[in-house]
Amino acid sequence: MKEKSRESNFIRHWVRIRLEGFKPERIISEAIARGIAIRQIDYKDETEVCMTMAEEDFRVIKKIAKSKYKFTIIDEGGAHPVVKKIKAGKMMIAGMAIFLLFFCAQNLFVREINVIGCKSITETSVRECLKEEGLYEGGRKNFDCDAIERRLFKEFDNIVWAKVAYEGNYVEVKISESKQVPSDKVDKDTPCNIVAEKDCYIERILSYRGRSVVAKNDFVRKGDILITGTIPIEHPSYEMGKDDAAEHYVHAGGKIVARVPYYYSFYMEETDDVKAKAGSMLREWIAENIPENAQILNKDFHFDKKKNIIRVYGTVETRQQVGKEKEIVIDKHKRGTKEDTD
Repeated sequence: MKEKSRESNFIRHWVRIRLEGFKPERIISEAIARGIAIRQIDYKDETEVCMTMAEEDFRVIKKIAKSKYKFTIIDEGGAHPVVKKIKAGKMMIAGMAIFLLFFCAQNLFVREINVIGCKSITETSVRECLKEEGLYEGGRKNFDCDAIERRLFKEFDNIVWAKVAYEGNYVEVKISESKQVPSDKVDKDTPCNIVAEKDCYIERILSYRGRSVVAKNDFVRKGDILITGTIPIEHPSYEMGKDDAAEHYVHAGGKIVARVPYYYSFYMEETDDVKAKAGSMLREWIAENIPENAQILNKDFHFDKKKNIIRVYGTVETRQQVGKEKEIVIDKHKRGTKEDTD
């Protein structure tokens, strides 16, 4: 019965040990005398021997040897280590699952918002606007970048360009402010259109009052109407008569951002470093001819040499706010109005 118990101990947990010390056979003889089953005895030399036994018997042998011998476990097996490894694997899997849940949870929320480009507008007011659109530090990432950009345009009159982008749980908000205040403003009670003051490509248009008549990527000429203050009247319930007013007029309002090409040309004398000199002169030209708030997108150089004089010409492409108010002149005799009939 005792032998059966030792066999089950061996199956449950066995160890392969290295015994080092003077005359290790003494320990082996004493262990066998106590009924300890030792298997696979392998003498390396007179002071070192390897053997296999049950883990419980190994603890007994260590007590017999005390500190006179050195024991090293070089291998182990049986049911107990297997179960231990399985438990360790489960703990590792549980740990990985917790880590993944934590990682996913972190990516579901905004950790940091960086606002770039504030000058006259305070960062606090921009952040308050972002928060109203659902973007704030610690909040969930369920915001709409395009909606936030439109809100920034609408909230701040001097923002000419805005970009909201995120990577992971980091959000970056870039804005560009305008310092231009149009001098030809029309009285707010007077009907007007918003017209282009330059040839340009429309990049973004947002109308507050009136009706947009151009769209993104449209090319417009100077003087073209961008937002009209003339609104057609269409009554769904009855057909309008000949003398009914077919349209009404409003003071158009909105914000238009466009890509504006500027064409430059100037002359310079031949020098050792033509490109450096041309670059310096172009920077001066830009400072004099392009609004300070405009964002430079692209610029190119072309050179035309005639004798010792070089003509430098090319294009500078910018992104900037465009559009100026132009009063609508209404001919009251060509349409019936309430004022006419009084």
